[in-house]
Amino acid sequence: MASANKRELLSRAFAATRFTDILELLPQRRVLLVLTYHRVGDPMSTPYDSGVYSATGDELDEHVRHLKRHFNVVSPDEAIELARSGGPSRATVCITFDDGYLDNYEIAYPILRSHGVSGMFFLATSYVGSSVVPWWDRIAFIVKQSKRSVIRISYPDAREFNIKELGIREACREILKVYRSAKTTDPERFERELTGICEAIPPGQDSQQLFMDWNQAREMQAGGMQFGSHTHSHTILTTLSAEAQREEFRLSREILERELGRTVDVMAYPVGSPHAFSQDSIAGLRATGYRAAFSHYGGFNRPNEIHPFDIRRFPVDRPSRNRLRLQTAVGAITGSRWF
Repeated sequence: MASANKRELLSRAFAATRFTDILELLPQRRVLLVLTYHRVGDPMSTPYDSGVYSATGDELDEHVRHLKRHFNVVSPDEAIELARSGGPSRATVCITFDDGYLDNYEIAYPILRSHGVSGMFFLATSYVGSSVVPWWDRIAFIVKQSKRSVIRISYPDAREFNIKELGIREACREILKVYRSAKTTDPERFERELTGICEAIPPGQDSQQLFMDWNQAREMQAGGMQFGSHTHSHTILTTLSAEAQREEFRLSREILERELGRTVDVMAYPVGSPHAFSQDSIAGLRATGYRAAFSHYGGFNRPNEIHPFDIRRFPVDRPSRNRLRLQTAVGAITGSRWF
Protein backbone atom coordinates (compact mmCIF):
# COMPACT_ATOMS: atom_id res chain seq x y z
CA MET A 1 0.00 0.00 0.00
CA ALA A 2 2.84 2.38 0.86
CA SER A 3 4.47 1.63 -2.47
CA ALA A 4 1.22 2.43 -4.31
CA ASN A 5 0.93 5.72 -2.41
CA LYS A 6 4.49 6.65 -3.35
CA ARG A 7 3.72 5.96 -7.01
CA GLU A 8 0.64 8.15 -6.83
CA LEU A 9 2.66 11.00 -5.31
CA LEU A 10 5.37 10.64 -7.93
CA SER A 11 2.84 10.55 -10.76
CA ARG A 12 1.28 13.79 -9.45
CA ALA A 13 4.68 15.43 -9.35
CA PHE A 14 5.44 14.31 -12.91
CA ALA A 15 2.10 15.66 -14.11
CA ALA A 16 2.53 18.99 -12.29
CA THR A 17 5.98 19.51 -13.83
CA ARG A 18 4.67 18.40 -17.26
CA PHE A 19 7.25 15.60 -17.37
CA THR A 20 4.46 13.15 -18.20
CA ASP A 21 3.52 15.36 -21.17
CA ILE A 22 7.07 15.00 -22.48
CA LEU A 23 7.02 11.21 -22.00
CA GLU A 24 3.80 10.99 -24.02
CA LEU A 25 5.53 12.68 -26.97
CA LEU A 26 8.48 10.26 -27.09
CA PRO A 27 8.64 7.40 -29.65
CA GLN A 28 6.70 4.32 -28.58
CA ARG A 29 7.77 0.71 -28.90
CA ARG A 30 5.88 -2.01 -30.75
CA VAL A 31 4.02 -3.46 -27.80
CA LEU A 32 0.55 -4.88 -27.18
CA LEU A 33 -0.79 -3.71 -23.83
CA VAL A 34 -3.87 -5.58 -22.59
CA LEU A 35 -5.71 -4.13 -19.59
CA THR A 36 -7.96 -6.13 -17.27
CA TYR A 37 -10.93 -4.60 -15.49
CA HIS A 38 -13.31 -6.42 -13.18
CA ARG A 39 -16.09 -4.49 -11.46
CA VAL A 40 -17.03 -0.87 -12.21
CA GLY A 41 -18.67 1.23 -9.52
CA ASP A 42 -18.26 2.31 -5.90
CA PRO A 43 -16.02 -0.10 -3.90
CA MET A 44 -17.27 1.32 -0.61
CA SER A 45 -20.85 0.27 -1.27
CA THR A 46 -20.32 -3.51 -1.34
CA PRO A 47 -20.36 -6.04 1.52
CA TYR A 48 -18.13 -8.20 -0.69
CA ASP A 49 -14.65 -7.73 -2.16
CA SER A 50 -13.94 -4.01 -2.58
CA GLY A 51 -10.63 -4.88 -4.24
CA VAL A 52 -12.37 -6.33 -7.28
CA TYR A 53 -13.52 -2.83 -8.32
CA SER A 54 -11.19 -1.55 -11.05
CA ALA A 55 -12.74 1.88 -11.55
CA THR A 56 -15.80 4.01 -11.01
CA GLY A 57 -17.84 4.88 -14.08
CA ASP A 58 -16.23 8.34 -14.28
CA GLU A 59 -12.76 6.83 -13.94
CA LEU A 60 -13.40 4.29 -16.68
CA ASP A 61 -14.67 7.04 -18.98
CA GLU A 62 -11.50 9.01 -18.30
CA HIS A 63 -9.31 5.95 -18.90
CA VAL A 64 -10.88 5.22 -22.28
CA ARG A 65 -10.55 8.84 -23.37
CA HIS A 66 -6.87 8.81 -22.45
CA LEU A 67 -6.15 5.51 -24.18
CA LYS A 68 -7.86 6.58 -27.39
CA ARG A 69 -5.91 9.84 -27.41
CA HIS A 70 -2.46 8.27 -27.05
CA PHE A 71 -2.66 4.70 -28.38
CA ASN A 72 -3.95 2.48 -31.13
CA VAL A 73 -6.95 0.94 -29.34
CA VAL A 74 -8.04 -2.29 -31.05
CA SER A 75 -10.85 -4.78 -30.70
CA PRO A 76 -10.13 -8.05 -28.90
CA ASP A 77 -10.23 -10.01 -32.17
CA GLU A 78 -7.65 -7.64 -33.65
CA ALA A 79 -5.47 -8.01 -30.55
CA ILE A 80 -5.61 -11.80 -30.75
CA GLU A 81 -4.67 -11.78 -34.41
CA LEU A 82 -1.74 -9.48 -33.61
CA ALA A 83 -0.66 -11.90 -30.89
CA ARG A 84 -0.89 -14.87 -33.25
CA SER A 85 0.86 -13.14 -36.16
CA GLY A 86 3.96 -11.75 -34.48
CA GLY A 87 2.80 -8.63 -32.68
CA PRO A 88 1.76 -5.02 -33.34
CA SER A 89 3.52 -2.48 -35.57
CA ARG A 90 3.06 0.25 -32.90
CA ALA A 91 1.95 0.68 -29.29
CA THR A 92 -1.49 -0.93 -29.13
CA VAL A 93 -4.04 -1.31 -26.34
CA CYS A 94 -6.91 -3.77 -25.82
CA ILE A 95 -9.48 -3.60 -22.99
CA THR A 96 -10.87 -6.70 -21.27
CA PHE A 97 -13.23 -7.42 -18.36
CA ASP A 98 -13.32 -10.57 -16.23
CA ASP A 99 -16.21 -12.31 -14.43
CA GLY A 100 -19.24 -10.63 -16.04
CA TYR A 101 -20.69 -8.69 -13.11
CA LEU A 102 -23.94 -6.85 -13.79
CA ASP A 103 -22.18 -3.49 -13.56
CA ASN A 104 -20.22 -4.44 -16.69
CA TYR A 105 -23.53 -4.23 -18.54
CA GLU A 106 -25.02 -1.29 -16.64
CA ILE A 107 -21.94 0.96 -16.46
CA ALA A 108 -18.99 -0.28 -18.52
CA TYR A 109 -20.85 -1.20 -21.70
CA PRO A 110 -22.47 2.25 -22.27
CA ILE A 111 -19.11 3.94 -21.69
CA LEU A 112 -17.24 1.73 -24.16
CA ARG A 113 -20.00 2.08 -26.72
CA SER A 114 -20.01 5.89 -26.37
CA HIS A 115 -16.31 5.91 -27.29
CA GLY A 116 -16.67 3.40 -30.13
CA VAL A 117 -14.41 0.92 -28.31
CA SER A 118 -14.96 -2.85 -28.26
CA GLY A 119 -14.07 -4.71 -25.06
CA MET A 120 -13.77 -8.43 -24.40
CA PHE A 121 -15.89 -9.76 -21.52
CA PHE A 122 -14.87 -13.12 -20.10
CA LEU A 123 -17.80 -14.96 -18.51
CA ALA A 124 -17.82 -17.83 -16.02
CA THR A 125 -20.90 -19.52 -17.44
CA SER A 126 -22.21 -20.94 -14.15
CA TYR A 127 -22.53 -17.37 -12.82
CA VAL A 128 -24.38 -15.79 -15.75
CA GLY A 129 -27.66 -14.16 -14.63
CA SER A 130 -27.22 -15.44 -11.09
CA SER A 131 -27.12 -14.08 -7.55
CA VAL A 132 -24.41 -16.57 -6.54
CA VAL A 133 -21.70 -15.01 -4.36
CA PRO A 134 -18.36 -16.22 -5.82
CA TRP A 135 -15.50 -17.46 -3.68
CA TRP A 136 -13.49 -14.21 -3.62
CA ASP A 137 -16.56 -12.25 -2.52
CA ARG A 138 -17.37 -14.88 0.10
CA ILE A 139 -13.85 -14.65 1.56
CA ALA A 140 -14.04 -10.84 1.70
CA PHE A 141 -17.53 -10.98 3.25
CA ILE A 142 -16.28 -13.34 5.98
CA VAL A 143 -13.30 -11.09 6.77
CA LYS A 144 -15.51 -7.98 6.85
CA GLN A 145 -17.84 -9.73 9.33
CA SER A 146 -14.99 -10.88 11.56
CA LYS A 147 -15.55 -10.52 15.29
CA ARG A 148 -11.77 -10.54 15.74
CA SER A 149 -9.47 -7.63 14.98
CA VAL A 150 -6.52 -10.00 14.54
CA ILE A 151 -7.07 -12.99 12.26
CA ARG A 152 -4.66 -15.89 12.78
CA ILE A 153 -4.82 -18.70 10.25
CA SER A 154 -2.95 -22.03 10.35
CA TYR A 155 -3.72 -23.33 6.84
CA PRO A 156 -1.94 -23.50 4.44
CA ASP A 157 0.61 -22.13 6.93
CA ALA A 158 0.59 -19.88 9.98
CA ARG A 159 -0.21 -16.25 9.17
CA GLU A 160 -1.51 -13.27 11.13
CA PHE A 161 -3.50 -10.32 9.80
CA ASN A 162 -4.17 -7.29 11.98
CA ILE A 163 -7.28 -5.58 10.58
CA LYS A 164 -6.74 -2.38 12.56
CA GLU A 165 -3.20 -1.97 11.22
CA LEU A 166 -3.86 -3.09 7.65
CA GLY A 167 -7.34 -1.68 7.18
CA ILE A 168 -10.19 -3.93 6.09
CA ARG A 169 -9.59 -3.66 2.32
CA GLU A 170 -5.88 -4.52 2.59
CA ALA A 171 -6.63 -7.35 5.03
CA CYS A 172 -9.08 -8.83 2.53
CA ARG A 173 -6.50 -8.44 -0.24
CA GLU A 174 -3.77 -10.21 1.76
CA ILE A 175 -6.03 -13.07 2.86
CA LEU A 176 -7.25 -13.58 -0.71
CA LYS A 177 -3.61 -13.77 -1.85
CA VAL A 178 -3.15 -16.71 0.51
CA TYR A 179 -6.36 -18.34 -0.72
CA ARG A 180 -5.18 -18.04 -4.34
CA SER A 181 -1.64 -19.22 -3.62
CA ALA A 182 -0.28 -22.55 -4.85
CA LYS A 183 -0.05 -23.74 -1.21
CA THR A 184 -3.83 -23.66 -0.78
CA THR A 185 -4.69 -27.00 -2.34
CA ASP A 186 -7.94 -27.38 -0.37
CA PRO A 187 -9.95 -24.15 -0.85
CA GLU A 188 -12.98 -25.51 1.02
CA ARG A 189 -10.86 -26.18 4.10
CA PHE A 190 -9.42 -22.65 3.91
CA GLU A 191 -12.87 -21.05 3.77
CA ARG A 192 -14.27 -23.32 6.48
CA GLU A 193 -11.41 -22.58 8.88
CA LEU A 194 -11.46 -18.84 8.12
CA THR A 195 -15.19 -18.76 8.87
CA GLY A 196 -14.59 -20.36 12.25
CA ILE A 197 -11.67 -18.08 13.12
CA CYS A 198 -13.68 -14.95 12.23
CA GLU A 199 -16.81 -16.28 13.98
CA ALA A 200 -18.71 -15.17 10.90
CA ILE A 201 -21.75 -16.44 9.02
CA PRO A 202 -20.91 -17.02 5.32
CA PRO A 203 -23.15 -15.25 2.80
CA GLY A 204 -25.96 -17.05 1.05
CA GLN A 205 -27.17 -16.00 -2.37
CA ASP A 206 -27.46 -12.25 -2.78
CA SER A 207 -30.95 -10.77 -2.81
CA GLN A 208 -30.24 -9.13 -6.17
CA GLN A 209 -28.74 -10.23 -9.49
CA LEU A 210 -24.95 -10.00 -9.33
CA PHE A 211 -23.98 -11.08 -12.85
CA MET A 212 -25.23 -10.07 -16.29
CA ASP A 213 -27.72 -12.43 -17.90
CA TRP A 214 -27.75 -13.84 -21.43
CA ASN A 215 -30.16 -11.25 -22.81
CA GLN A 216 -27.86 -8.50 -21.57
CA ALA A 217 -24.82 -10.27 -23.03
CA ARG A 218 -26.58 -10.60 -26.39
CA GLU A 219 -27.43 -6.89 -26.32
CA MET A 220 -23.79 -6.07 -25.64
CA GLN A 221 -22.67 -8.34 -28.46
CA ALA A 222 -25.07 -6.61 -30.86
CA GLY A 223 -23.54 -3.32 -29.67
CA GLY A 224 -20.02 -4.36 -30.67
CA MET A 225 -18.70 -6.09 -27.54
CA GLN A 226 -17.04 -9.52 -27.64
CA PHE A 227 -17.17 -12.47 -25.26
CA GLY A 228 -14.83 -15.21 -24.17
CA SER A 229 -14.77 -18.03 -21.66
CA HIS A 230 -13.68 -17.70 -18.05
CA THR A 231 -14.37 -21.42 -17.54
CA HIS A 232 -17.69 -22.70 -16.22
CA SER A 233 -17.14 -22.60 -12.45
CA HIS A 234 -14.21 -20.15 -12.10
CA THR A 235 -12.19 -22.79 -10.24
CA ILE A 236 -8.42 -22.29 -10.16
CA LEU A 237 -7.39 -24.71 -12.90
CA THR A 238 -4.33 -26.20 -11.24
CA THR A 239 -6.54 -27.56 -8.45
CA LEU A 240 -8.29 -29.72 -11.10
CA SER A 241 -7.20 -32.81 -13.00
CA ALA A 242 -6.39 -32.45 -16.70
CA GLU A 243 -9.67 -34.18 -17.51
CA ALA A 244 -11.69 -31.87 -15.25
CA GLN A 245 -10.03 -28.84 -16.83
CA ARG A 246 -11.03 -30.00 -20.30
CA GLU A 247 -14.61 -30.40 -19.11
CA GLU A 248 -14.56 -26.81 -17.81
CA PHE A 249 -13.33 -25.60 -21.20
CA ARG A 250 -15.73 -27.72 -23.21
CA LEU A 251 -18.82 -26.93 -21.17
CA SER A 252 -18.24 -23.18 -20.96
CA ARG A 253 -17.57 -22.96 -24.69
CA GLU A 254 -20.65 -25.03 -25.52
CA ILE A 255 -22.90 -22.80 -23.37
CA LEU A 256 -21.42 -19.55 -24.68
CA GLU A 257 -21.78 -20.57 -28.32
CA ARG A 258 -25.34 -21.77 -27.79
CA GLU A 259 -26.43 -18.60 -26.01
CA LEU A 260 -24.53 -16.08 -28.14
CA GLY A 261 -24.92 -17.75 -31.51
CA ARG A 262 -21.29 -17.35 -32.55
CA THR A 263 -17.94 -19.13 -32.25
CA VAL A 264 -16.21 -18.60 -28.90
CA ASP A 265 -12.61 -19.81 -28.87
CA VAL A 266 -10.82 -17.46 -26.46
CA MET A 267 -10.24 -18.03 -22.74
CA ALA A 268 -9.09 -15.98 -19.74
CA TYR A 269 -7.63 -18.17 -16.99
CA PRO A 270 -9.34 -17.72 -13.60
CA VAL A 271 -6.92 -15.76 -11.36
CA GLY A 272 -4.43 -15.97 -14.24
CA SER A 273 -1.21 -16.05 -12.19
CA PRO A 274 1.62 -18.38 -13.31
CA HIS A 275 0.59 -21.09 -10.85
CA ALA A 276 -3.11 -20.85 -11.81
CA PHE A 277 -2.67 -22.62 -15.17
CA SER A 278 -0.24 -25.17 -16.56
CA GLN A 279 0.83 -27.04 -19.66
CA ASP A 280 -2.13 -29.36 -19.00
CA SER A 281 -4.37 -26.28 -19.23
CA ILE A 282 -2.85 -25.20 -22.54
CA ALA A 283 -3.08 -28.74 -23.95
CA GLY A 284 -6.70 -28.91 -22.81
CA LEU A 285 -7.53 -25.63 -24.51
CA ARG A 286 -5.97 -26.78 -27.77
CA ALA A 287 -7.83 -30.08 -27.57
CA THR A 288 -11.18 -28.34 -27.04
CA GLY A 289 -10.77 -25.94 -29.94
CA TYR A 290 -9.54 -22.69 -28.40
CA ARG A 291 -7.14 -20.46 -30.33
CA ALA A 292 -5.88 -18.15 -27.58
CA ALA A 293 -5.89 -17.52 -23.83
CA PHE A 294 -5.11 -14.56 -21.58
CA SER A 295 -3.19 -14.67 -18.30
CA HIS A 296 -3.29 -12.00 -15.60
CA TYR A 297 0.06 -11.39 -13.95
CA GLY A 298 1.37 -8.36 -15.77
CA GLY A 299 3.89 -8.24 -18.56
CA PHE A 300 4.19 -6.72 -21.99
CA ASN A 301 3.39 -8.49 -25.24
CA ARG A 302 6.34 -7.67 -27.51
CA PRO A 303 6.70 -8.68 -31.17
CA ASN A 304 7.73 -12.29 -31.75
CA GLU A 305 7.67 -13.00 -27.99
CA ILE A 306 3.91 -13.50 -27.58
CA HIS A 307 2.56 -16.92 -26.62
CA PRO A 308 -1.02 -17.16 -27.93
CA PHE A 309 -2.01 -19.19 -24.84
CA ASP A 310 -0.34 -16.76 -22.45
CA ILE A 311 -1.27 -13.30 -23.72
CA ARG A 312 -0.30 -11.15 -20.78
CA ARG A 313 -2.53 -8.55 -19.15
CA PHE A 314 -2.08 -5.80 -16.59
CA PRO A 315 -4.72 -5.44 -13.88
CA VAL A 316 -6.35 -2.03 -13.51
CA ASP A 317 -6.58 -1.23 -9.81
CA ARG A 318 -8.19 2.21 -9.56
CA PRO A 319 -5.17 4.27 -10.65
CA SER A 320 -5.56 8.03 -10.64
CA ARG A 321 -5.58 9.75 -14.04
CA ASN A 322 -2.01 10.91 -13.40
CA ARG A 323 -0.81 7.42 -12.57
CA LEU A 324 -2.55 5.80 -15.54
CA ARG A 325 -0.90 8.37 -17.82
CA LEU A 326 2.51 7.63 -16.34
CA GLN A 327 1.97 3.84 -16.41
CA THR A 328 1.00 3.76 -20.05
CA ALA A 329 3.59 6.33 -21.16
CA VAL A 330 6.48 4.51 -19.48
CA GLY A 331 5.21 1.14 -20.69
CA ALA A 332 4.90 2.30 -24.29
CA ILE A 333 8.38 3.86 -24.29
CA THR A 334 10.24 0.99 -22.61
CA GLY A 335 8.10 -2.01 -23.52
CA SER A 336 9.21 -3.50 -20.21
CA ARG A 337 8.32 -1.26 -17.27
CA TRP A 338 4.92 -0.72 -15.65
CA PHE A 339 4.87 2.12 -13.15
